[in-house]
Amino acid sequence: MTAINNDVDYPAIYARTRDGFGVRLRIGGKGQAFFQVDTPCVRHSEVARSTSPATAFLEPGVEIIPRPNIHSDFWSAGSGS
Repeated sequence: MTAINNDVDYPAIYARTRDGFGVRLRIGGKGQAFFQVDTPCVRHSEVARSTSPATAFLEPGVEIIPRPNIHSDFWSAGSGS
């Protein structure tokens, strides 16, 4: 463990191995979880744009994906499961 943030609203934990692999888990606004992994041995490369459409409606021209408060038949679990 390299650091632990015990903040009541935005906790986080950071870890790194001796050979440079790292993991970060933090909780952001409204309970959003962010998980990040770092590796010491990869080179930067371009990532192609997605070839599939979004599963939830997005306003035309929107630059930020909205918080996950939109029901999606694909991603949203039913309460009876």
